[in-house]
Parts: sequence; C-alpha cells; structure tokens
Amino acid sequence: MVCEKRLNPTESFMNISRMEEKFFKDNLQISIHHKPNSRYTFKSNQKYQSDKTWILIFKQHGEKISFFIYTGKRLKFTLPFELHAARNCEIKAIIGSVLYESDVVRIIANEVNSEKLRFKSYFTKQEYQALLKRTLSFIKTLPGKFQTIDYLYRNKSEMYFASIREYHSGIMKPYKKDHNGDPYSVINGHIDGLFFSTALDFQTMKPLPESLYGPVRFNIDASTLFTPNFNLYFADFYCHYRVHYVTVVLTPKRSPTDKFCEGRLHKLDIRHNPFICLSETKEDFYEVIVYLSNGIRVEVFYTEAVNISRIIENQQGHFERVPTIGRGETDTLFPYSTKVKTSSVEAS
Repeated sequence: MVCEKRLNPTESFMNISRMEEKFFKDNLQISIHHKPNSRYTFKSNQKYQSDKTWILIFKQHGEKISFFIYTGKRLKFTLPFELHAARNCEIKAIIGSVLYESDVVRIIANEVNSEKLRFKSYFTKQEYQALLKRTLSFIKTLPGKFQTIDYLYRNKSEMYFASIREYHSGIMKPYKKDHNGDPYSVINGHIDGLFFSTALDFQTMKPLPESLYGPVRFNIDASTLFTPNFNLYFADFYCHYRVHYVTVVLTPKRSPTDKFCEGRLHKLDIRHNPFICLSETKEDFYEVIVYLSNGIRVEVFYTEAVNISRIIENQQGHFERVPTIGRGETDTLFPYSTKVKTSSVEAS
C-alpha cells in the first residue's frame, strides 16, 4: 500500500530531519535504481519477517516535499511520477508511525531511519537528443574537416601503468564512470570504461605532443578498438576552458552496457556521424576518421578491458614518453546543461 501526502510548504526538509533525530536508532541503507525515461525506484536489502510501515520523504529542487507511506517486508518503492531532468533530489526512509494533524505530518515513532540520500536526476533520451542538436549547432559555427587518425591514446602516470603490469597481468581494466563531465549524465556511476583521446596537433596531424594527465602515453591502433562489432553512443558535450569536448561511448553490440546505453543515450551510426566514424578503404580495411576543428575534441569511453601485453606483442600499439603541461591533473569544465554551472573534468 502506498499513501502520498504533500507537506505544508512552510515545512522544510531540514526541519523534518531535526525532528527525526529524536528517534534515531540505526542507519537504514537504501539504493536508487533508474529506469528510462525518468522513473526512480528506492530499495533496501533489509527484509523483515512482518510488514513494516516505510515512511519516505522526498524532495527535488524547487518543488514541495512529497511524503509517502509504503507497507511491506522490504522497501521497493517507485516514485509515482517522473522526475524533471537535471535536478538535485533528496530522499530519506524511516520505519515507524505517523500522525496526521491538519496539513502537517508528524513522525510519532521510529524504529530505524536512513541517512538523507542526495542524488541527481539524469538526462532523459530526449534531453540527450536536444544536447546533440546544440552540439551540432556549435560545430557548424567552426571550420573543420574529417581526418584519419592512427591512434587512440591514453596519458597516465608511470605508477598507473606499472600497477597494471605488476598487479593486473598487463590488463587495463575498465572502471566506473565517475560524476565528472556533466553531473547529470546517465552514464555517471553506472557503466565501466576507459577514456581514450583522439586529439591531434593541427600542424603535424599526429597526437598532441604534450599531456595534461601524465608523462606516459599508451598509443593503440585506432582500428584495433574501433570495429564494426561495436555500437557508438553520444554521451556528453562540455567546455574545458576554450576547448569543447564531445564524449562518445564505444561498447560491444548486445553487451549489458550496450543494452543500458540503448535505452538511455542517443545512438550514432558508427559509419556515419558528426564525430568519429569507421571508414572502409578500397582494400577492404577500416580506418578511423575523426572530426577535426579548432576548439573541438572527441573523447572515446571504451567499455572493455584492454590487454596491453597482447597489444604490444601483436605490434598494435606502443608506449612513449611525453612532456606534461599545467599541473598534470584535472581541472574546471563547463557542462552544456543550462541547469549546471561548473564541475571538474574527466581525465583522458
């Protein structure tokens, strides 16, 4: 059973939290699950022998507080409405009892309550399509062309690559996409991958001669990673000082990550899109071409592990040292969401 009540507009989320502290006994762990387009379910792993009264207090920025009562042995509650994209939200769960007094709800007993869980509502597929349109409109303002690239590359510290050799048998493993880039991107915290850069020097048409992220560069033949067996998705567009970055996700067809992206991101034609493509040569080989323009860089989030030892053995890639510039670490970026102002940039 689910009951909803909107609290008095003068009642604040913080006031409710202070009231709950009087009854605090334990921390209840709850998790958030997202389903396209914008439905959110809250779950707890804790299961009781008898039904409990679960009290949920929810708020999204700029909206009134919503108050829900759910009855069951385990919490599995889906919000009865879709959330607006790119909003800061808060949820708190309590097991206890409530008393209704006019338009005010009072918690009169409390067995267990959770910490206040803050999260950001993700872009929907429609928002990604709108972001893609803004990206294309921006690109049209700049002169540019498609250019063949030999390598996708990754700049890191000596310690990073030494750790891969020593502890991971030479396998560079994907890791969870953090909340850098646009903080409302649906891939944040949900899919694993490795960032590779495609940026070229305009004079030499080779990878950039310097690095912001470490003195060791691993170059891998672009056609080794970029193959027809993968799907490509548009995932982000943001500004890092004067340079604008486009993030695409490259993931194997029919993989779990592919299924995740298909329902949430805008799918690109891997052979024909505005950013990075497979181009078949007359010799029936593939080469990778990327859109090259002053102020635009395309980054590839590759969702599979890379066996560095095998790549080197098969002569499909190599290491080189490059000079570092700046502080050799991430810095400020500006997402293209109108609701977000600043964040921190994802290392390549």
